[in-house]
Amino acid sequence: MHWVCAGTVLGGEKTSGHNGAADSRRQLWSLIRAAALIAAFSLVSAVSNPEQPTFELTPPNAPVPSSYFAMNILFHPLNHVPWPAAPVGGWRTSHTSWADLEPERGHWRFDLLDKYVGWSREHQVPILMPLAYTPPWASSTPNALTDVEPGNPPGLSGAPRDMKDWQVFVRTVATRYKGHIRNWEIWNEPNRPQSWKGSVEQMVEMAREAYTILKQIDPGCTVVSPAPTGVYGLNFLDAFLARGGGRYADVIGYHFYVAEHEPPESMVALIDRVKKVTGKYGLAAKPLWNTEAGWLGFDLLPPDTAAAWLAQAYLFNWAAGVSRFYWFAWENHHDTRIELVGNDNAALTPAGRAFVTIQAWMTGAVVTGCAGAGNGVWTCTMTRAGRNTHILWSVSGDTQVSIPDAWRAKEIDTLDGSRSSLQGKSIQVGLQPVLIQ
Repeated sequence: MHWVCAGTVLGGEKTSGHNGAADSRRQLWSLIRAAALIAAFSLVSAVSNPEQPTFELTPPNAPVPSSYFAMNILFHPLNHVPWPAAPVGGWRTSHTSWADLEPERGHWRFDLLDKYVGWSREHQVPILMPLAYTPPWASSTPNALTDVEPGNPPGLSGAPRDMKDWQVFVRTVATRYKGHIRNWEIWNEPNRPQSWKGSVEQMVEMAREAYTILKQIDPGCTVVSPAPTGVYGLNFLDAFLARGGGRYADVIGYHFYVAEHEPPESMVALIDRVKKVTGKYGLAAKPLWNTEAGWLGFDLLPPDTAAAWLAQAYLFNWAAGVSRFYWFAWENHHDTRIELVGNDNAALTPAGRAFVTIQAWMTGAVVTGCAGAGNGVWTCTMTRAGRNTHILWSVSGDTQVSIPDAWRAKEIDTLDGSRSSLQGKSIQVGLQPVLIQ
């Protein structure tokens, strides 16, 4: 189902046009400086003027796993959607909510989820399944509006009247798919009233019950906490963790949506704020998953910008400490600013090709650091098998950048998959990241 309200703006006011994006960039750099989100360090003088301030993100000291490049794939039953023509490290499902699976008490519809599990096994892509959305017969607010998907009945956002119904649902699904579905997410965007009408205390109780049952059935499974969305979700996360909700999750989930005009580096500030909340409750060691993010809006970005933003988003999320990122969504064509496939749901757009390329660049490599210079040029350094490579881009527009001799660089790879020889000792970088090797 469509997990996000169409056209919702999260984390800022709506603006349009390139001026809004430029303003957002200026505001972000001010925020980064003021909050000291990124510690100052010395970047090589060949990349930025030594007098300009520089900022650093310290990524995890581990190879980037293929599972980091995960995806929400909608597979709407009324649409023809072939399996993605791109490697996918994980798949968050839709159309498999509690209301979909048990529309009436005791009457189960497993056909679609059985099919999903078959595809998961065939393509060796693990499922992340949200356990969410109460069927009207079980809802404590059966008349409440919900935005799960147009045409769905009301009441899906309500807490269950009887917790035993929730227990039966979780146990039934976990038992049926034991060993086939091993990643579970409790609810979806509980900070939004269209998704959750219950209290924080009720959500903690539901998380506790689900966690207990899931671990009884499959002790090695992974349980993701309820994932709030945007800057407005921080209060819910704080309240949920304050009431002990973190005890019932192996992973902290969040939806790092920013406003439709805000560029990818805006995610860094939100990720930092989420990490501060988890650290406040002693949960900093738990993995942080971005189980849904992209850019919502009514106007598509220019294809080159869409490709750039997607690649930058994956770079910034990893560098800021997110260990899995489920893009929203593979075949979404409604209320989105970035499309990964064409209308046939198969042919890759420039953004879709960028998703393939950024995986190839990052998977298996250790990202040793990402640094942003005051002139807007970012550099991520990676090492693989003892060899260093570098990814460069500029958030400030086309910029001439000198390439240090120490890099021993010979080639430039671009997001469209092409490769060319390095000519001279400087290159012009723009919004789209390039790989220097």
